[in-house]
Amino acid sequence: MSIHVENSLKDADKEIFQQRTHFVPCKIDDDGSANVNNFFEPYVMDKGEGDLTATFRGHPLDGKNMTIPEGYTGILVSETKRPLAEDADRKFQVMGGFKEFVYWNWDKKPSKNDNLVKALDWIDIAEAIHED
Repeated sequence: MSIHVENSLKDADKEIFQQRTHFVPCKIDDDGSANVNNFFEPYVMDKGEGDLTATFRGHPLDGKNMTIPEGYTGILVSETKRPLAEDADRKFQVMGGFKEFVYWNWDKKPSKNDNLVKALDWIDIAEAIHED
């Protein structure tokens, strides 16, 4: 199986790559659109020092603004047609991108010990190790 990602937005307006993005620790078994603005964003409160708080479906969340490392861009992709076989090639389309996002946790404040934060730190460490 191979994964193909097509980007027809290369020369598109830069605003497409400045999407407001949230990383929420949950799994939703649906591929449809969601009216997130009406149910999530209005309740975000800034607690100072970059700490955020919100609720999602009645559950409290603690969050922090995160930035993608310099030289990288996060992308949002969509699969228009899912293959019938597990080992079939898959095709995704770039729908937008982001340079920063809000990282949320259910049960604790985001910290340097979280796997996502460690992964972002590893990009800088890997570059330093492999410099010429």
